Amino acid sequence: MRRVLPLVLALAACTGPEPGPKITGQPEPNQTASATTPPASSAAAGPTLGPAPEDLRSVDWRQATLPAGFCHVGKPVRLSDGTARATSELWGSVEVFLDVDVHYGDVDGDGREEAAISLGCDNGGGTASSQLAFGFAVVRSARGALEVVGEITPTTMRDDATHVPLLSEPKFEKGAITVKELWYRPSDANCCPSGASLTRWWLRDGALKADPPVQVS
Repeated sequence: MRRVLPLVLALAACTGPEPGPKITGQPEPNQTASATTPPASSAAAGPTLGPAPEDLRSVDWRQATLPAGFCHVGKPVRLSDGTARATSELWGSVEVFLDVDVHYGDVDGDGREEAAISLGCDNGGGTASSQLAFGFAVVRSARGALEVVGEITPTTMRDDATHVPLLSEPKFEKGAITVKELWYRPSDANCCPSGASLTRWWLRDGALKADPPVQVS
């Protein structure tokens, strides 16, 4: 598989980035992450992606069908050896790729694991400047099918950022998933985002919905 960690790809970049859609505003400084009382989680059925085993750890994610809304692709994509060509409503022809790791935990409280699959998309250039977006597709096995719980996307991006934000370290708890967002200040090189925020995504009414991000660096 030709894909490597986003930061490794970034080290090879020597041109300016082609940032994705920008979110107005920037993180508030000196905030401290705080706990919120979780709402009741929902196990409402989501869109299905095909048959699935009870144990998601046995799925070959490099060949899976997964949602790619984080890249503005309207339909799920079928990966082949970890990549797929698709049409983005924002960027046109893109490549969606399995990125880094798959993480497991029980977010809906049914005693079975869900999976958060790290995905990225780019314009096919193969460098950091060609990267367009990153996200997590969260899925579960339900009634013999692979079912979409939701997608996790960056909530923090400065208008003057030099690169699109990265996502890492999803932490599962009952009713929520917390992710770390690594974002760029205007002086940051493509290799090295200096900003970090934590965003908690709650499972509400059968969908994942984000709290405001909390800046940690």
